[in-house]
This record gives sequence, C-alpha cells and structure tokens, in this order.
Amino acid sequence: MSKRRRKRRTWWNRLRETAHLRINRLIRKILFPIYKKLGVTSVLRLIIPNFRTVTKSPGGISFVGNYHGEVRDYPVLGIVGDYGSGKREAYAVADMVRNEGANAVVTLGDNVYYETGFQRLVGNLYGDFLQTGSFFPATGNHDYTEGRGIALYDRYFDFLRGHRWYSVVFGDVEFFLLDSHQALHHPDSFEQQREWLKNAATNSTATWKIVVVHHPPHSARSRSQHEFRFPYEDWGVCMVMSGHDHTLQHLSIDNVHYVVNGIGGGSIHEFEEILENTEFRLSGEYGGVLLECHPEILRVRFMTISRGEVYGFDIPARS
Repeated sequence: MSKRRRKRRTWWNRLRETAHLRINRLIRKILFPIYKKLGVTSVLRLIIPNFRTVTKSPGGISFVGNYHGEVRDYPVLGIVGDYGSGKREAYAVADMVRNEGANAVVTLGDNVYYETGFQRLVGNLYGDFLQTGSFFPATGNHDYTEGRGIALYDRYFDFLRGHRWYSVVFGDVEFFLLDSHQALHHPDSFEQQREWLKNAATNSTATWKIVVVHHPPHSARSRSQHEFRFPYEDWGVCMVMSGHDHTLQHLSIDNVHYVVNGIGGGSIHEFEEILENTEFRLSGEYGGVLLECHPEILRVRFMTISRGEVYGFDIPARS
C-alpha cells in the first residue's frame, strides 16, 4: 500500500472515530435524564457484572517487560496518563511517543473515558506495544466508572490475570503500579498494597525504582491524595509518577521526584495553587513523558505534541 493511501486511510479512520465518539456522547446526554429517573447509572449495569463497582482484586504479581522495536543506544520508555478519550490529541500523543523511539509504554491510569470499548480507546493507539508485551497499564478512577466497567478492563488486559497492582521490570528500571482507586475504597486493600509496595521496593535490586499511583500525592490542583505520601526515600524509590490531574508537573520533595502527567488525551485542567518544591509545571498542552535509560543516569523528558521537549531532568544511579 502506498504511503499516500495509508495516510488517507488513517485520516478516514480517525474521522470515523471522532464521529462515533460525538454520537456516543449525544446519546449519553439524551439518555441521562432517563437513567437518573430510573435510578440506573447505565443500561450496561443491567447486563455487565461488576459494572462501575469498585471490586477488589489480587495483586503483587511481577513481570519482566519486553522491548518493542529496535533498541538503539539506550531503551526509551514512554509514560502516558489520562489518554483514553479517543480524541485526535490522544492519537497525536501516541504518534509522538512512537516517533520518539519508545520501546515500551507504561500508563498512569484512565485508559478509557467513554463506553466505546478498549479497542477504540487503547488498542488503536498502542496495540502494537500491547501485542509485543511492551505495554503495562495502571488503573484510574475512570477505568472503574466508564469504559463499560472494570470487568472489561480485566478482560482486555487478560495477561494481568486480574491483578491490578503489580510490578514490571525493564532492564535497570522497575515500576511498581498501584491501584489507587481500589485502595481509596477498600481500607484493607490500601493496607495490603502499602505493605506489598514497602517490601517489594525495599527488596528490589533495580537501579531506578519508580512508583505509579494514579491519584497524585502532591499536585497543584488541590487534588493531592495525602494517603499516598509514603516514606518513598526509605524504600529506595527515586520517582513517583501520577495522572488524574490533567497537567504536567515536577516536584522534588525529600529526595524523591514527583511527576504528574495527565495530558495524554483527555480534557485539560488549569492550576489552582502553587506548591512549594515545584521544579516545573505546565497546563494547556497535550503530551507525555519519556524515560531514557542510560547506564549511569535516567533522563526524564517532558514532551508536548506542539513543542517537543519542554523540560527535563536527570536521576543519577544510586550507589
């Protein structure tokens, strides 16, 4: 197939995706008064088990991730958050991650926003990474409340075998992905995840240990989730990455880097306050974060689809 024809097909597919989403939203708007009157959140609740129910899940499973495509001088890991909108900006972020040579993708939650299915909102963007074992998602609150519910999340990401909090290793980097929405609704799950994280991170031999928690412990939108302010430095964690707030932020607190990255394709948020220890912050643009895994440093690059790299910092290897 010619390059021009591929472009035409891509354009046509995205046009159909946009039309589908707009029709879906219109239907939801029309049906909402009926749902409210009947006391039903959605007709899908009647036919899909556990729809919009914050069920508890097993956790603590460990994975070794694969690298997608050719690893050149160093592996590149793409980090995207709050991307599951199906909007053209979500596609643009996916294209940016791919064009920057990402060898794997880790998400920060909210993989879906609308009831249009995981294939439309995830597979059409990052399906090639998923097929090669190079895509690992974190749960967000919208993964429970939209996208046809958490039961379909478990079904679509079947390789997780129902585990919604787990760890994954990419070379010298290990991610510890929590399920913050489940933890906030079930105190026993919160304690179980905290204890698992403490032991797993402390015993990890990875050079860089990164925690992923959808609800940010620190954020300049008055949405900081204090419950997740764990003693990360004591556990050897160098960075905590979150979504939920649709901004881009970097804070440095007690020798730990806190990154908020929720600009993967959803709506855009504005800041509500200025936090101490803020190194960088940005709102009003779409993008993501790239991690370059060099032998002695982990380079963190903040990227937008309109301007490329807008900020960066290095985390040296701990001796």
